[in-house]
Amino acid sequence: MGRAVKPSVLFIVFLFVSLTSFADAKDVTRRVWTGKLNINAASEADFSILPGIGDVTAHRIVKLREEIAGFKSVSEIKRVKGVSEVLFTKIEPNLTLFDKSDLRVLIDINSATEDALIKLPGMSAKESNSIIEYRNRNEGFKKIEEISLAGISNKQYEEIKDLVTVLPYLPVK
Repeated sequence: MGRAVKPSVLFIVFLFVSLTSFADAKDVTRRVWTGKLNINAASEADFSILPGIGDVTAHRIVKLREEIAGFKSVSEIKRVKGVSEVLFTKIEPNLTLFDKSDLRVLIDINSATEDALIKLPGMSAKESNSIIEYRNRNEGFKKIEEISLAGISNKQYEEIKDLVTVLPYLPVK
């Protein structure tokens, strides 16, 4: 699944598609959530990073937290309207009560659309097209470092390496 990623600063990325919605269609960028979100310190924007949590649900989570003077357990999130048991099961591995928030969302370069790639720091349309062309010719990337074979410079690689991951290649049907 690519190289191990060390958690760092909380990244806010606003293009989310669930990891479970594999590329059935041409324009689906898969994402991986890594790290933890401290539910007693997170903002509404932080909560909206989680898969399946929109602005309204994020607002409800923060409102409940204020009403109960902080969460005593992660499972209290299920009290929020819009957080089903299924959704909770999906986000629970990325929730914490006490640790520092280091939640990040990584995009899969084996499914990323041109639009998703262009939003990476310093990425041009030409570079994003090179990535897509390489991936299509070679049945995907096996590891992130292969991105240099698509014409991405070492400098560009250093800028994006902590924002991307490699999931198994799924040919578009």
